[in-house]
Amino acid sequence: MPTRKFELHEAALAAIGADASTACTGRLARMAGTHALVLDGMNLPLPVAAGVARWTRLLPHVGGSGWEGPLRADEDVLPFGDESFCAVLARFVAVADPETLAMELARVLAPHGILLVADLHPHSLWHAGEAPGRWERALRRAGLDVVPAVRCGAPWPRAHGAAGMPRWLMRGMGGAWVVEARRRTLAAIPLRKPATGRRAVEQAGTLVPGARRQCA
Repeated sequence: MPTRKFELHEAALAAIGADASTACTGRLARMAGTHALVLDGMNLPLPVAAGVARWTRLLPHVGGSGWEGPLRADEDVLPFGDESFCAVLARFVAVADPETLAMELARVLAPHGILLVADLHPHSLWHAGEAPGRWERALRRAGLDVVPAVRCGAPWPRAHGAAGMPRWLMRGMGGAWVVEARRRTLAAIPLRKPATGRRAVEQAGTLVPGARRQCA
């Protein structure tokens, strides 16, 4: 998968990531479940969400395509069963085709779950990221109900993030955005096609919920 190169100060990146994570945490408080998935483009701290006993984190594969973590995964095929996670979070990921990934994120989302996508806003002074409208359209095509994007964080790289900034400035010009989506109906989500020869390979520890073991 394409890897986004952040050439900005590390403290400013950590700050905008924390601001976006705070916006996500408030939404995660409204869901119920025990297992959650995060695709993490910036390797940020895991969100704190009541009721989530375990987060499965996948990061961009270093020097290759796809994702890596407790499991290896293709960019557009997640190695989890249908409806495996009560919460799914994609943060600052750079993908060539949001529609393909959105279909997979919707597939692994439980009927009662919540899906959040966060990224930098390209029309801010960060000059990076993906327009939220593209993700909103992709999530709707995947059969989800979508809450329009909310902007958050400092409009420009700033080591202290949004601290001390007025709310109206962040809402109107925030450097990051968060889109929330939920399943519309069970029938609207395309389930996985019959399994092919590809299987997930366990890297370490116990397989995460819904993961497929490699056949001998």
